[in-house]
Amino acid sequence: MALRVVVVGAGAAGMSAASRVKRLLRDKAEVVVFEKGGWVSFALCGTPYYVGCRVKSLEELTYYPLEEFTKKRGIRINLYTEVVDVEADARRIRYRSRGGEEGVYEYDYLVLATGARPRVPRDWLGYENVFTLHSLDEADRIRSFLVANSVKRVVVIGGGYTGVEVAENLRGLGKEVVLVHSRGHVLNKVLDEEIASIVEEKARGHGVELVLGKRVEALEGQGGRARRAVLTGGDAVEADAFIVAPGIEPNTVLAEKAGLRIGETGAIWTDEHMRTSNEYIYAVGDAVETRDALTGGRVWWPFAPAGNKQGYVAGTNIAGGEAVFPGVVRSSALGAFGLYIASTGLREEDAPRYGFRPVSAYLKARTRSHYFGGGPEIHLKVIADEETGRLIGAQAVSEDSSAFWRVNIVSALIWGKATVWDLFSYDQSYWPGANPVWDPLTIAARLLLRSFRGRDWRTLS
Repeated sequence: MALRVVVVGAGAAGMSAASRVKRLLRDKAEVVVFEKGGWVSFALCGTPYYVGCRVKSLEELTYYPLEEFTKKRGIRINLYTEVVDVEADARRIRYRSRGGEEGVYEYDYLVLATGARPRVPRDWLGYENVFTLHSLDEADRIRSFLVANSVKRVVVIGGGYTGVEVAENLRGLGKEVVLVHSRGHVLNKVLDEEIASIVEEKARGHGVELVLGKRVEALEGQGGRARRAVLTGGDAVEADAFIVAPGIEPNTVLAEKAGLRIGETGAIWTDEHMRTSNEYIYAVGDAVETRDALTGGRVWWPFAPAGNKQGYVAGTNIAGGEAVFPGVVRSSALGAFGLYIASTGLREEDAPRYGFRPVSAYLKARTRSHYFGGGPEIHLKVIADEETGRLIGAQAVSEDSSAFWRVNIVSALIWGKATVWDLFSYDQSYWPGANPVWDPLTIAARLLLRSFRGRDWRTLS
Protein backbone atom coordinates (compact mmCIF):
# COMPACT_ATOMS: atom_id res chain seq x y z
CA MET A 1 0.00 0.00 0.00
CA ALA A 2 1.31 3.43 -0.93
CA LEU A 3 2.42 5.80 1.83
CA ARG A 4 -0.29 8.43 2.31
CA VAL A 5 1.11 11.94 2.75
CA VAL A 6 -1.12 14.98 3.22
CA VAL A 7 0.26 18.50 2.81
CA VAL A 8 -1.76 21.48 4.04
CA GLY A 9 -0.72 24.59 2.09
CA ALA A 10 0.46 24.85 -1.52
CA GLY A 11 3.02 27.61 -1.05
CA ALA A 12 6.72 27.19 -1.66
CA ALA A 13 7.44 25.19 1.51
CA GLY A 14 4.47 22.87 1.14
CA MET A 15 5.11 22.10 -2.51
CA SER A 16 8.80 21.57 -1.78
CA ALA A 17 7.86 18.87 0.74
CA ALA A 18 5.28 17.28 -1.56
CA SER A 19 7.67 17.23 -4.52
CA ARG A 20 10.50 15.73 -2.50
CA VAL A 21 8.38 12.83 -1.28
CA LYS A 22 7.24 12.03 -4.83
CA ARG A 23 10.76 12.39 -6.20
CA LEU A 24 12.09 9.81 -3.73
CA LEU A 25 9.17 7.37 -3.51
CA ARG A 26 7.38 7.87 -6.83
CA ASP A 27 4.44 5.44 -7.00
CA LYS A 28 5.13 4.18 -3.50
CA ALA A 29 3.62 7.41 -2.12
CA GLU A 30 0.24 9.03 -2.57
CA VAL A 31 0.73 12.77 -1.98
CA VAL A 32 -2.34 14.98 -1.61
CA VAL A 33 -2.17 18.76 -1.15
CA PHE A 34 -5.00 20.89 0.24
CA GLU A 35 -4.90 24.61 -0.51
CA LYS A 36 -7.63 27.02 0.58
CA GLY A 37 -6.71 29.47 -2.18
CA GLY A 38 -6.42 29.06 -5.93
CA TRP A 39 -2.66 29.12 -6.48
CA VAL A 40 0.27 26.74 -6.05
CA SER A 41 3.99 27.40 -5.61
CA PHE A 42 3.33 31.13 -5.41
CA ALA A 43 5.71 33.98 -4.62
CA LEU A 44 4.21 36.36 -2.07
CA CYS A 45 7.40 38.43 -2.18
CA GLY A 46 6.41 39.59 -5.64
CA THR A 47 2.99 40.95 -4.73
CA PRO A 48 4.10 44.58 -4.16
CA TYR A 49 5.47 44.59 -7.70
CA TYR A 50 2.20 43.23 -9.06
CA VAL A 51 0.36 46.06 -7.28
CA GLY A 52 2.80 48.47 -8.92
CA CYS A 53 2.16 46.90 -12.37
CA ARG A 54 5.83 45.93 -12.73
CA VAL A 55 4.69 42.30 -12.73
CA LYS A 56 2.05 42.05 -15.42
CA SER A 57 0.08 38.97 -14.39
CA LEU A 58 -0.48 36.82 -11.33
CA GLU A 59 0.70 33.79 -13.28
CA GLU A 60 4.17 35.33 -13.33
CA LEU A 61 4.22 35.00 -9.53
CA THR A 62 4.00 31.21 -9.65
CA TYR A 63 7.20 29.21 -10.03
CA TYR A 64 5.51 26.32 -11.81
CA PRO A 65 2.07 25.87 -13.41
CA LEU A 66 -0.39 23.52 -11.76
CA GLU A 67 0.19 20.87 -14.42
CA GLU A 68 3.85 20.57 -13.43
CA PHE A 69 2.75 19.08 -10.11
CA THR A 70 -0.38 17.17 -11.12
CA LYS A 71 0.66 15.67 -14.46
CA LYS A 72 4.46 15.49 -14.31
CA ARG A 73 4.99 14.82 -10.60
CA GLY A 74 1.81 12.94 -9.83
CA ILE A 75 0.69 15.08 -6.89
CA ARG A 76 -3.03 15.45 -6.23
CA ILE A 77 -3.93 19.05 -5.49
CA ASN A 78 -7.24 20.27 -4.11
CA LEU A 79 -7.58 24.02 -4.64
CA TYR A 80 -10.11 26.20 -2.83
CA THR A 81 -10.28 23.49 -0.20
CA GLU A 82 -9.63 24.36 3.43
CA VAL A 83 -8.51 21.87 6.06
CA VAL A 84 -10.66 22.74 9.07
CA ASP A 85 -9.50 20.15 11.60
CA VAL A 86 -6.71 17.70 12.36
CA GLU A 87 -7.60 14.60 14.35
CA ALA A 88 -4.09 13.62 15.30
CA ASP A 89 -4.93 10.46 17.24
CA ALA A 90 -6.89 9.05 14.31
CA ARG A 91 -4.38 10.44 11.80
CA ARG A 92 -6.92 12.15 9.61
CA ILE A 93 -7.90 15.63 8.51
CA ARG A 94 -11.29 17.16 7.85
CA TYR A 95 -11.70 19.51 4.91
CA ARG A 96 -14.31 21.76 3.32
CA SER A 97 -14.34 22.92 -0.30
CA ARG A 98 -15.44 26.33 -1.50
CA GLY A 99 -18.62 24.73 -2.80
CA GLY A 100 -19.46 23.45 0.68
CA GLU A 101 -18.41 19.84 0.18
CA GLU A 102 -17.00 18.30 3.35
CA GLY A 103 -14.81 15.25 3.68
CA VAL A 104 -12.27 13.27 5.66
CA TYR A 105 -8.86 12.08 4.54
CA GLU A 106 -6.57 9.71 6.43
CA TYR A 107 -2.82 10.04 6.36
CA ASP A 108 0.34 8.24 7.37
CA TYR A 109 2.21 11.54 7.55
CA LEU A 110 0.93 15.10 7.62
CA VAL A 111 2.87 18.23 6.66
CA LEU A 112 1.56 21.55 7.94
CA ALA A 113 2.61 24.43 5.69
CA THR A 114 -0.04 26.85 6.90
CA GLY A 115 2.14 29.92 6.62
CA ALA A 116 1.60 33.24 8.36
CA ARG A 117 -1.28 35.68 8.58
CA PRO A 118 -1.38 39.47 8.82
CA ARG A 119 -1.91 41.14 12.19
CA VAL A 120 -4.84 43.42 11.47
CA PRO A 121 -7.79 44.53 13.63
CA ARG A 122 -10.74 42.67 12.19
CA ASP A 123 -13.04 45.71 12.08
CA TRP A 124 -10.63 47.56 9.79
CA LEU A 125 -11.24 45.06 7.01
CA GLY A 126 -14.94 45.93 6.95
CA TYR A 127 -14.10 48.94 4.79
CA GLU A 128 -13.93 48.27 1.05
CA ASN A 129 -10.84 50.45 0.60
CA VAL A 130 -8.74 48.81 3.35
CA PHE A 131 -6.48 45.96 2.28
CA THR A 132 -3.85 43.58 3.52
CA LEU A 133 -1.26 42.15 1.15
CA HIS A 134 -0.70 38.52 2.03
CA SER A 135 -2.00 36.59 -0.95
CA LEU A 136 -2.06 36.82 -4.72
CA ASP A 137 -5.80 37.42 -4.66
CA GLU A 138 -5.38 40.34 -2.26
CA ALA A 139 -2.78 41.85 -4.58
CA ASP A 140 -5.25 41.56 -7.43
CA ARG A 141 -7.98 43.26 -5.42
CA ILE A 142 -5.67 46.16 -4.56
CA ARG A 143 -4.60 46.68 -8.16
CA SER A 144 -8.18 46.48 -9.39
CA PHE A 145 -9.33 48.99 -6.80
CA LEU A 146 -6.54 51.43 -7.64
CA VAL A 147 -7.43 51.26 -11.33
CA ALA A 148 -11.22 51.34 -11.00
CA ASN A 149 -11.39 54.19 -8.49
CA SER A 150 -10.04 57.70 -8.37
CA VAL A 151 -7.36 56.86 -5.82
CA LYS A 152 -4.93 59.73 -5.44
CA ARG A 153 -3.64 59.26 -1.91
CA VAL A 154 -2.79 56.00 -0.10
CA VAL A 155 -1.78 55.42 3.51
CA VAL A 156 0.53 52.44 4.05
CA ILE A 157 0.48 51.23 7.64
CA GLY A 158 3.74 49.51 8.58
CA GLY A 159 7.38 50.17 7.72
CA GLY A 160 8.66 46.62 7.38
CA TYR A 161 9.53 44.81 4.16
CA THR A 162 6.04 44.84 2.66
CA GLY A 163 5.23 48.41 3.70
CA VAL A 164 8.44 49.84 2.22
CA GLU A 165 8.12 47.91 -1.05
CA VAL A 166 4.43 48.77 -1.44
CA ALA A 167 5.16 52.45 -0.82
CA GLU A 168 7.79 52.45 -3.56
CA ASN A 169 5.47 50.73 -6.05
CA LEU A 170 2.57 53.07 -5.30
CA ARG A 171 4.82 56.06 -5.95
CA GLY A 172 5.71 54.42 -9.26
CA LEU A 173 2.01 54.59 -10.11
CA GLY A 174 1.96 58.29 -9.33
CA LYS A 175 0.02 57.99 -6.07
CA GLU A 176 0.55 60.24 -3.09
CA VAL A 177 1.87 57.94 -0.37
CA VAL A 178 2.03 58.34 3.40
CA LEU A 179 3.85 55.57 5.26
CA VAL A 180 2.97 55.35 8.95
CA HIS A 181 5.25 53.26 11.16
CA SER A 182 4.97 52.82 14.90
CA ARG A 183 8.74 52.59 15.46
CA GLY A 184 11.33 55.33 15.22
CA HIS A 185 12.81 54.10 11.94
CA VAL A 186 11.76 51.84 9.07
CA LEU A 187 12.90 48.22 8.77
CA ASN A 188 13.62 48.30 12.49
CA LYS A 189 13.72 44.50 12.84
CA VAL A 190 16.74 44.15 10.56
CA LEU A 191 18.49 47.53 10.35
CA ASP A 192 20.07 49.79 12.93
CA GLU A 193 19.10 53.44 12.79
CA GLU A 194 22.09 54.79 10.87
CA ILE A 195 21.57 52.33 8.01
CA ALA A 196 17.78 52.77 8.02
CA SER A 197 18.21 56.53 7.73
CA ILE A 198 19.69 56.05 4.24
CA VAL A 199 16.52 54.22 3.18
CA GLU A 200 14.35 56.93 4.72
CA GLU A 201 16.24 59.68 2.91
CA LYS A 202 15.72 57.89 -0.40
CA ALA A 203 12.03 57.32 0.34
CA ARG A 204 11.47 60.99 1.04
CA GLY A 205 13.42 61.84 -2.11
CA HIS A 206 10.93 59.72 -4.05
CA GLY A 207 8.03 61.68 -2.56
CA VAL A 208 6.94 59.33 0.24
CA GLU A 209 5.75 61.11 3.37
CA LEU A 210 7.04 59.26 6.45
CA VAL A 211 5.21 59.41 9.77
CA LEU A 212 7.45 57.58 12.22
CA GLY A 213 7.01 56.74 15.87
CA LYS A 214 3.22 56.92 15.75
CA ARG A 215 0.74 54.06 15.86
CA VAL A 216 -2.56 53.91 13.98
CA GLU A 217 -5.15 53.65 16.75
CA ALA A 218 -8.22 53.47 14.54
CA LEU A 219 -9.61 53.86 11.06
CA GLU A 220 -12.65 56.07 10.65
CA GLY A 221 -14.97 56.37 7.68
CA GLN A 222 -18.45 56.41 6.29
CA GLY A 223 -20.37 54.90 3.41
CA GLY A 224 -18.38 51.68 3.63
CA ARG A 225 -15.03 53.40 3.06
CA ALA A 226 -12.35 54.45 5.50
CA ARG A 227 -11.50 58.14 5.27
CA ARG A 228 -8.74 58.68 7.79
CA ALA A 229 -6.30 56.94 10.09
CA VAL A 230 -6.28 58.23 13.67
CA LEU A 231 -2.78 58.24 15.16
CA THR A 232 -1.46 58.27 18.71
CA GLY A 233 -1.65 61.78 20.07
CA GLY A 234 -4.86 62.51 18.17
CA ASP A 235 -3.36 63.36 14.77
CA ALA A 236 -5.03 61.91 11.68
CA VAL A 237 -4.04 61.12 8.10
CA GLU A 238 -6.66 61.11 5.34
CA ALA A 239 -6.51 58.96 2.23
CA ASP A 240 -8.52 57.28 -0.52
CA ALA A 241 -7.16 53.81 0.28
CA PHE A 242 -5.28 52.10 3.10
CA ILE A 243 -2.88 49.18 2.87
CA VAL A 244 -2.28 47.56 6.23
CA ALA A 245 1.10 45.86 6.63
CA PRO A 246 2.07 46.18 10.31
CA GLY A 247 3.46 42.65 10.46
CA ILE A 248 2.54 38.98 10.39
CA GLU A 249 2.19 36.13 12.85
CA PRO A 250 2.47 32.35 12.41
CA ASN A 251 -0.77 30.58 11.53
CA THR A 252 -0.93 27.88 14.20
CA VAL A 253 -4.67 27.21 14.22
CA LEU A 254 -4.46 23.65 12.88
CA ALA A 255 -1.36 22.90 14.94
CA GLU A 256 -3.23 23.84 18.09
CA LYS A 257 -6.22 21.73 17.08
CA ALA A 258 -3.83 18.81 16.61
CA GLY A 259 -2.43 19.38 20.10
CA LEU A 260 1.07 20.17 18.83
CA ARG A 261 3.68 21.96 20.87
CA ILE A 262 3.85 25.69 20.20
CA GLY A 263 7.33 27.09 20.69
CA GLU A 264 8.56 30.05 22.69
CA THR A 265 8.27 32.32 19.65
CA GLY A 266 4.57 31.55 19.18
CA ALA A 267 5.25 29.44 16.08
CA ILE A 268 5.06 25.65 15.73
CA TRP A 269 7.93 23.87 17.46
CA THR A 270 9.93 21.47 15.27
CA ASP A 271 13.15 19.55 15.66
CA GLU A 272 15.98 19.71 13.14
CA HIS A 273 14.21 17.08 11.01
CA MET A 274 11.14 19.40 10.79
CA ARG A 275 9.18 16.91 12.89
CA THR A 276 6.69 18.38 15.36
CA SER A 277 5.89 17.04 18.83
CA ASN A 278 3.78 14.41 17.03
CA GLU A 279 5.97 11.87 15.22
CA TYR A 280 3.55 11.64 12.29
CA ILE A 281 3.23 15.39 11.72
CA TYR A 282 5.86 17.66 10.18
CA ALA A 283 5.67 21.44 9.81
CA VAL A 284 7.52 23.78 7.45
CA GLY A 285 7.66 27.38 6.28
CA ASP A 286 6.30 30.54 7.84
CA ALA A 287 4.30 28.70 10.51
CA VAL A 288 7.33 27.19 12.28
CA GLU A 289 10.16 28.33 14.49
CA THR A 290 13.69 27.12 14.04
CA ARG A 291 17.15 27.31 15.58
CA ASP A 292 19.18 30.51 15.50
CA ALA A 293 22.63 29.22 14.61
CA LEU A 294 24.24 32.41 15.93
CA THR A 295 22.64 32.63 19.37
CA GLY A 296 21.74 28.97 19.85
CA GLY A 297 18.17 29.96 20.75
CA ARG A 298 14.87 29.65 18.94
CA VAL A 299 13.76 32.12 16.30
CA TRP A 300 10.79 32.66 14.00
CA TRP A 301 12.23 33.60 10.62
CA PRO A 302 9.47 33.53 7.95
CA PHE A 303 11.39 33.83 4.70
CA ALA A 304 11.16 31.81 1.49
CA PRO A 305 14.74 30.43 1.32
CA ALA A 306 14.38 28.83 4.76
CA GLY A 307 10.88 27.56 3.97
CA ASN A 308 11.96 25.88 0.74
CA LYS A 309 14.82 24.11 2.50
CA GLN A 310 12.56 23.04 5.35
CA GLY A 311 10.14 21.49 2.87
CA TYR A 312 12.99 19.62 1.19
CA VAL A 313 14.20 18.32 4.57
CA ALA A 314 10.73 17.24 5.71
CA GLY A 315 10.01 15.46 2.43
CA THR A 316 13.35 13.66 2.57
CA ASN A 317 12.71 12.37 6.09
CA ILE A 318 9.11 11.31 5.38
CA ALA A 319 10.43 9.28 2.44
CA GLY A 320 12.84 7.44 4.72
CA GLY A 321 15.94 9.54 4.19
CA GLU A 322 18.01 11.44 6.71
CA ALA A 323 18.18 15.22 6.47
CA VAL A 324 18.38 18.10 8.93
CA PHE A 325 17.66 21.80 8.78
CA PRO A 326 20.34 23.38 10.98
CA GLY A 327 18.70 26.79 11.34
CA VAL A 328 19.31 30.34 10.18
CA VAL A 329 21.51 33.33 10.96
CA ARG A 330 18.73 35.80 10.08
CA SER A 331 19.76 36.88 6.58
CA SER A 332 17.33 38.98 4.53
CA ALA A 333 17.23 41.48 1.70
CA LEU A 334 14.95 43.74 -0.28
CA GLY A 335 15.06 46.43 -2.92
CA ALA A 336 13.34 49.80 -2.74
CA PHE A 337 13.77 53.34 -4.10
CA GLY A 338 16.73 52.31 -6.22
CA LEU A 339 18.53 50.76 -3.24
CA TYR A 340 19.69 47.25 -2.53
CA ILE A 341 19.20 46.60 1.19
CA ALA A 342 20.59 43.54 2.99
CA SER A 343 21.26 42.36 6.51
CA THR A 344 22.41 39.28 8.39
CA GLY A 345 22.83 38.28 12.00
CA LEU A 346 21.96 40.60 14.87
CA ARG A 347 21.45 44.33 14.96
CA GLU A 348 23.90 46.09 17.23
CA GLU A 349 21.13 47.23 19.57
CA ASP A 350 19.78 43.67 19.89
CA ALA A 351 23.10 41.92 20.52
CA PRO A 352 23.32 42.55 24.31
CA ARG A 353 20.05 40.66 24.81
CA TYR A 354 21.81 37.53 23.58
CA GLY A 355 24.88 37.90 25.77
CA PHE A 356 27.15 39.66 23.26
CA ARG A 357 29.15 42.84 23.82
CA PRO A 358 28.87 44.44 20.38
CA VAL A 359 31.44 46.61 18.65
CA SER A 360 30.85 47.86 15.14
CA ALA A 361 32.42 49.54 12.15
CA TYR A 362 30.33 51.79 9.93
CA LEU A 363 31.75 53.16 6.70
CA LYS A 364 30.82 54.70 3.38
CA ALA A 365 32.94 53.58 0.44
CA ARG A 366 32.93 53.14 -3.31
CA THR A 367 32.03 49.76 -4.77
CA ARG A 368 34.56 49.76 -7.66
CA SER A 369 38.03 51.04 -8.37
CA HIS A 370 38.34 54.75 -9.10
CA TYR A 371 39.50 54.21 -12.70
CA PHE A 372 36.23 52.34 -13.29
CA GLY A 373 34.33 55.37 -12.11
CA GLY A 374 34.32 54.35 -8.45
CA GLY A 375 30.84 52.90 -8.69
CA PRO A 376 27.93 53.76 -6.41
CA GLU A 377 28.59 54.26 -2.71
CA ILE A 378 27.87 51.54 -0.21
CA HIS A 379 26.91 52.18 3.39
CA LEU A 380 28.22 49.17 5.29
CA LYS A 381 28.04 48.19 8.94
CA VAL A 382 29.76 45.12 10.39
CA ILE A 383 29.24 44.04 13.99
CA ALA A 384 31.39 41.77 16.17
CA ASP A 385 31.54 40.53 19.74
CA GLU A 386 34.12 42.43 21.77
CA GLU A 387 35.01 39.46 23.96
CA THR A 388 35.64 36.84 21.27
CA GLY A 389 36.05 38.84 18.08
CA ARG A 390 33.33 36.71 16.51
CA LEU A 391 31.28 38.25 13.69
CA ILE A 392 27.65 38.64 14.71
CA GLY A 393 26.03 40.89 12.10
CA ALA A 394 26.22 43.05 8.99
CA GLN A 395 24.01 45.54 7.17
CA ALA A 396 24.47 47.23 3.81
CA VAL A 397 22.63 49.72 1.61
CA SER A 398 23.73 50.73 -1.88
CA GLU A 399 22.54 51.53 -5.37
CA ASP A 400 24.93 48.72 -6.35
CA SER A 401 23.78 45.10 -6.03
CA SER A 402 27.06 44.24 -4.32
CA ALA A 403 25.31 45.16 -1.06
CA PHE A 404 23.72 41.71 -1.37
CA TRP A 405 26.85 39.67 -1.93
CA ARG A 406 28.91 41.53 0.66
CA VAL A 407 26.31 40.79 3.32
CA ASN A 408 26.08 37.19 2.10
CA ILE A 409 29.82 36.83 2.62
CA VAL A 410 29.44 37.92 6.23
CA SER A 411 26.47 35.56 6.58
CA ALA A 412 28.62 32.63 5.48
CA LEU A 413 31.36 33.68 7.88
CA ILE A 414 28.88 33.97 10.76
CA TRP A 415 27.66 30.48 9.92
CA GLY A 416 31.25 29.26 10.28
CA LYS A 417 31.73 31.12 13.59
CA ALA A 418 34.40 33.29 11.99
CA THR A 419 36.10 36.28 13.60
CA VAL A 420 37.03 39.79 12.53
CA TRP A 421 40.49 38.50 11.69
CA ASP A 422 38.92 35.88 9.41
CA LEU A 423 36.99 38.66 7.63
CA PHE A 424 40.26 40.51 7.07
CA SER A 425 42.15 37.39 5.98
CA TYR A 426 39.75 35.52 3.69
CA ASP A 427 40.93 35.27 0.08
CA GLN A 428 38.56 37.56 -1.82
CA SER A 429 38.53 37.73 -5.60
CA TYR A 430 39.17 41.14 -7.15
CA TRP A 431 38.43 42.86 -10.43
CA PRO A 432 38.47 46.67 -10.55
CA GLY A 433 35.18 46.79 -12.44
CA ALA A 434 33.48 44.92 -9.60
CA ASN A 435 35.29 46.01 -6.44
CA PRO A 436 38.24 48.10 -5.27
CA VAL A 437 41.45 46.37 -4.21
CA TRP A 438 40.72 47.43 -0.63
CA ASP A 439 37.20 46.08 -0.54
CA PRO A 440 34.74 47.75 1.86
CA LEU A 441 34.54 44.49 3.80
CA THR A 442 38.29 44.46 4.28
CA ILE A 443 38.24 48.07 5.39
CA ALA A 444 35.46 47.26 7.86
CA ALA A 445 37.60 44.45 9.27
CA ARG A 446 40.56 46.84 9.67
CA LEU A 447 38.37 49.33 11.51
CA LEU A 448 37.01 46.62 13.78
CA LEU A 449 40.50 45.33 14.57
CA ARG A 450 41.15 48.63 16.35
CA SER A 451 38.73 47.43 19.03
CA PHE A 452 41.07 44.49 19.66
CA ARG A 453 44.34 46.43 19.68
CA GLY A 454 46.87 44.75 21.92
CA ARG A 455 45.17 41.35 21.57
CA ASP A 456 46.86 38.41 19.90
CA TRP A 457 44.83 37.90 16.72
CA ARG A 458 45.09 34.14 17.24
CA THR A 459 42.92 34.54 20.35
CA LEU A 460 40.03 35.86 18.26
CA SER A 461 38.22 32.55 18.10
